[in-house]
Amino acid sequence: MEIKQVWNKEIADKFLDMTFDEQAQLYRRFKAQFNALAVYNERIANEKFYQLLEECVLLAVDGDAIAQDFLTYIYKKGRDGLFEPNILRAYKWGIIASASGSKLSMNRLKFFFQPAFYKIAEYDEVDRIVEENNLTPDNIEYFFARALSDMIISASNVNMIALSKLDIIPDELSEEDLRELERVRDRVIGNMINLLVAD
Repeated sequence: MEIKQVWNKEIADKFLDMTFDEQAQLYRRFKAQFNALAVYNERIANEKFYQLLEECVLLAVDGDAIAQDFLTYIYKKGRDGLFEPNILRAYKWGIIASASGSKLSMNRLKFFFQPAFYKIAEYDEVDRIVEENNLTPDNIEYFFARALSDMIISASNVNMIALSKLDIIPDELSEEDLRELERVRDRVIGNMINLLVAD
């Protein structure tokens, strides 16, 4: 494997307590390494890109939240000449990374999570959840995005193994698949609130 792992046991143990900026610094190291390895001439760069992307998927499946977040980025952005952005694939990797505690992915998926945050705010139990979990304006969105991501993974076809078995280059984006993911998000909000209140 050419990608030197940024992720290790020490980082995994501290990851959830890291600030957004600390996680962003790890992500930038990973991204810089990936990009440095993928640059030669265009043909070699494309072949190298595929190889590195496959390595990144393996790291992500192994629980590397930085690699999971990088896949969110790469599928959201696409790759000139290789594949168009695929928001559905980006959302799925982002949900997985968010469940792993990646504040970067939570931030990347703000537009996906935002409608859920508005619905969550309508529940009477939210004040109790906020108080019991010592939530502040700095961490409340991260808390709910992570909990929501866990629930979405449990209630849908979002899983690392299935994603890792897909072709590295995504198919065309299906708007209906994207809408289904949004419907799952909206369906699990009540279950998430009940689970958090029961804890």
